[in-house]
Amino acid sequence: MEKIQRALEDYLETKRLAFPRLFFLSNEDLLDILSHSKDANCVQPHLRKCFANVFHLNIAKSPMEAVTSMQSVE
Repeated sequence: MEKIQRALEDYLETKRLAFPRLFFLSNEDLLDILSHSKDANCVQPHLRKCFANVFHLNIAKSPMEAVTSMQSVE
């Protein structure tokens, strides 16, 4: 079990090193983001933990699911 836990922590560390904003998230939050990476709306609850003053992203319903606008907390 310890070997699996260590491997998981190493994997999450590589993701955090690739995108340092992920250091603001707990392991559970990061696993949630990674497990739902195909659905951009599932990432919405974690935005406030990564970026200051970001409340919500408006995402186009196109095949590319591009972000069309951003709403602040204010």
